[in-house]
This record gives sequence, structure tokens and C-alpha cells, in this order.
Amino acid sequence: MSVEFESVIADGVIYPAVTDDAGVLWIDDEDNYEVVVDHAIVDGVIYPAEVDEYGRLLIYLDDG
Repeated sequence: MSVEFESVIADGVIYPAVTDDAGVLWIDDEDNYEVVVDHAIVDGVIYPAEVDEYGRLLIYLDDG
């Protein structure tokens, strides 16, 4: 399933981000540091999310 998202949230900070053709998350920021994603914004709604060990963004669209 493919979901288009606008941004990710890490520790309360919103970052513009995209995934590449392999599904790897890239955060659009000029600084070079590590962030731990805990939410993603999809159609203006904030959902819990995380990045797996392969760099793929997992968005939990459903509470169940």
C-alpha cells in the first residue's frame, strides 16, 4: 500500500520528507544529524510512525 505523506515528526519537530523508489525515507534538511521519527503527517492528519532497520517509513494509519 502506498501512502503520500507531507512531513514526518521527530521529537516534536516537523521535517519535510520523501521516500525514494526503494521506499527509503529522506528528510529534507541541510543539517547532518540523526533523528528518530515518531509520527508522520498524511493529508493534514498526524499518525504514529517509525522508521525500520532498512530506512523504510512505517505509518500506522489505524489505531487497531
